[in-house]
Order: sequence, then structure tokens, then C-alpha cells
Amino acid sequence: MYSPRPRGRTAAIAVTTAAALALAGCSSGTSGTGTTGSSDALTTLTPAGSGSVDKITWNVFQGEPQTVDPFHSADYTPNMINSNLCETLLVQTPDFRIKPNLATSFSNPDPTTWVYKLRSGVTFWDGSPMTADDVVWSMQHHMTDESSFYGYLYANVASIAKTGADEVTVKLKTPDYLFNDELASYAGVVVQKKFYERHGKKVGTPGVGVMCTGPYKYGKWTQGQSISVSRHDGYWNKALPLKVKNIDFTFLTDGSAITSGLLSGQIDGTYQPPTAALAQLKASPAGKLYSGPAPLAVTLVIANQKGPMGHADVRRALQMAIDWKGIGGQVYAGEGTPVSLQTVPAAYGFAKGDLTTYADSVRTDGTARIEEARKLLDGVPADVKSKQISLVVPQQAETQQLGVAVKDAADKIGLNFKLDVVPATGYSNYLYDPATRGSTDLLYTQFWPNIPNPLDWLGLTAVTGGTFNQSGYRGIDALYAKAVGTKDESARSKLVVQMERKLHDEMNPMFSGIQLTNDVWLGNKVTGAPAAFSFVYYPWAAHLGGSGT
Repeated sequence: MYSPRPRGRTAAIAVTTAAALALAGCSSGTSGTGTTGSSDALTTLTPAGSGSVDKITWNVFQGEPQTVDPFHSADYTPNMINSNLCETLLVQTPDFRIKPNLATSFSNPDPTTWVYKLRSGVTFWDGSPMTADDVVWSMQHHMTDESSFYGYLYANVASIAKTGADEVTVKLKTPDYLFNDELASYAGVVVQKKFYERHGKKVGTPGVGVMCTGPYKYGKWTQGQSISVSRHDGYWNKALPLKVKNIDFTFLTDGSAITSGLLSGQIDGTYQPPTAALAQLKASPAGKLYSGPAPLAVTLVIANQKGPMGHADVRRALQMAIDWKGIGGQVYAGEGTPVSLQTVPAAYGFAKGDLTTYADSVRTDGTARIEEARKLLDGVPADVKSKQISLVVPQQAETQQLGVAVKDAADKIGLNFKLDVVPATGYSNYLYDPATRGSTDLLYTQFWPNIPNPLDWLGLTAVTGGTFNQSGYRGIDALYAKAVGTKDESARSKLVVQMERKLHDEMNPMFSGIQLTNDVWLGNKVTGAPAAFSFVYYPWAAHLGGSGT
């Protein structure tokens, strides 16, 4: 998924070429952990809370959502709220594993059949039980609602049926060993059937909300100000602390206002606080800043294979010339670590062993290799090198700095490069609308997958029809189809390595950029939130509790 608002929620600034030159010549001195300081360790879960809290305020950094309907939630803001309201059949945990959730177990009796046993004792907020009928309706809704963000994951589904009081069976058209894991995203969300049938398209709006089974229930949406939720005391999962009774989610986006609220205690917590304020927050006695692992990539997407970026050596040379280490250290305040592959380590999933081995074999430190890049371009025809390469980035501080650093790298190796900065509010049109994108060669993206599974990542970025495969690259389509249909995990893992090797060798259709960490600020009042990037589908707020101070 892509966020049109990167981590620096600050006013856009003018970035000069001189600043880019300073960046290109000075890489970060961090240790490679990608945290807010060279000696910091990444944290998965912050210290557990010891007491109950009546109410906290949590800021949603990307601003007010358009809906709280999980079928239409695929970005930071709605997911950060919805992950505490609506649950999925499987769950992805803060340590990036996929486990049973509303489904207690699943089986695969034949290559095209998945059977799910449902958890008993689960109730919606109104006290009614979750049933197999609710589950069937929820899954089928992805197939009947053309606007569902997760409908594409059901393209291979032939039928969904209730096959027992607590059992649902999914029949597939062809074997698919990615589908099951995707049920840990909102592809597997369960909502109350009768609520959706009663309210129709008004579900998710301020006056209607949703009806789910999660640890917090929808309360009040004061437009332009906040969404209030309260604890679901009938929640089934007693293993989660659930010590905070009420949460107000606020929508501040201005970096200075967020920082002021955090330091004053008016805001008790937030994920991804302003990058410009990280040093100040780290030094403040008003709370504590934690950094956790995340499958977050900042990189460049090939948008046009017909221009100079269609030449493999041009792509490889530009990738070599970019100072990714400097970008991670300076533009992203030490929170970006150069990665070897297009899929970042936090999303390696079932292929972790094989992908780690391959990534280590092609690893560099991410510093610019200007002379090597120039030599590579020596073999490129002059008419290709002379053509202009265009990069479009949104008008925000970090993305502009990144764009200027890329242009500086291109200039140093003799490429004809143009940087276009466009309003952030309209930038997503370049990613999703071919007419807006036109003949643009490169696009910035900050990307995260649905689940910690490399097949999900590759399906979105490098396979025909993938949302982030803007250039229509199809070089791994056959390998991908084979991998998705392969049951044996070891064999599937080796197919993933084959795909990653091909993408790396071609540097197509996405550059290997940097992996970011995930930050969480907790004021002195609360603790317990996962620091790992799990807030988009996992009930993170159920871990919060009083700090005892």
C-alpha cells in the first residue's frame, strides 16, 4: 500500500542543489539498525502497562479518514483506527507472524479447498454472536462490492459456503497458497451481516459507523476533530490487557502542532511522529520514543519502460549512483537502512532463510558508486543517454530532499534528468491514473504490503496487474503463478528467490531503496503499544495500559 503523506508531516520546504550535494557527500554514521540513533535497538513491544486508564488521546498523523468501513480501508489513518474495531479470520502479530484469530484453525484438504473452523464465544458490540453466516457474507462482500480494496484477492475464489455451524469452506478455481495468509489483512475481515444490510452504503460514515467484534467499539465521530471509541467489555480475547477504557483519535497533521501536543501531554501517543522532531522527543522527559521493525520501503518505481529507463544499464547505473545510505541517514533522520532487494527484510515471511542468504550475497553499504555507474553507462548508446529522465515526487520536505538527491546522482553520471515536484494532495493520481502519469519515467513511493509475505509484495509491485507495477512489467509472471500454486514451502521459497534475483539483476520495475523503522511516542501516562509496524491490521490499542507514573 502507498501513503501519499510520508513520515515528515512538516510544511514543504525549498531544497537547494547545495543541500543535495551535502547529502550526497555525507552518508549517515548510523550502525545499520535504522533506528533513531546509532546505539538504539529496535523494539517489538513496549513495556507492558500496570494499571487502568480512563481515557487517552491518540493522534492519527495522516489526518481525518474518509470512512471507517474496513472494506474501504487501505491506508494509515483508517487502518490505525479500524484495526482496533474490526477483526480478521487470521491475524498478523507484531513479530510479523500469521496466526489463527476469529478462525481457530484452517485446513487445506485438497489443493483448491480451504476450511475454516470459527471461534465460539465471539460477540459483536451489540451482544449478538458472530456466526458462520456473518463470515460468509463478509467474505462474499469482497466479490460483490466492486469498490472493496481487497476484492482482487478473491479473483481466484469459486465459492464460499457455510459447511457447519462453526465452519466455512472456500473453494478456489486453481491452487493458491497466498490466499489463506491474505485473510490476516482486511481480505479476512468479519463484520455483522445484518448491520451492513440495514445501512448499506452509509456504513463507515460518521452517523453510522460499523459493527464488528474488536476490543474497541465505535462511539462518536466529530468531523474535523476526532473519532471516539470505547472498550468492548465483552471482548473474547482475554489474553490482551485492554486497560484503556476510552480513546479519542485526533487528526492533527501539522508537524509543529503534533510535536507541541506530544510534549505538553495533550496528546498521549502517536505512531510515526514528525521526523524533524525525533531528536527533541528523544531528549524530552514528557514520554519515550521507541523504534520498531517495519516492512516500509522508500524507493523509486519505474513508470515508463519506453524511455531511457527501459534500458537495463541505465536503471542499474542510476541505482548505483544514488546515495541510499545518505538518504536513510539524513533525509530520514537515521531511520532508513539500505536494502539489497526490492522486497524488504520485514516482509520476507516464509522465505526468510533463502531470501536473507541471497540478499547477503548482493549486499552493498548503500553509498554512491559513481565511477562504477559511469563505466556501466559507457556501453549505453548515446541517443539513449541523451534522452530526458523525469522523476515526480510530492511537495513535502523529505520527498523533495530525496528527489534532489536522486537528481544529483543522475547529474554526476551524465544522465539528462528532470525533477518535477507536484502538490502532495494530488500525487496519488500519478501512481493510479495513467493519463496523469503520462510519460513520466520514475515515481517516488513509500510502500508497505498487506501481509508479511513476499508473494503479496511481488504481486503488488512486479506482476501484471499489480497496483504498483505502473510500467506493466511482466518478467516474473510465470514464476509468480508457479509459486502461488506451490504447496511445498521450501520449493515456494526457492521460486521467490528466483524472482528476486531476476528483479535485482534487471533493477526492474522497482529500485532497491531503503527500509524504514516504525516509531511510536508514548507519553508518561501510558505504555504497552507495539513499536513494530502492526497498527494497520492488529488491535494494537488493546496492549495499552497505565505506566504507573
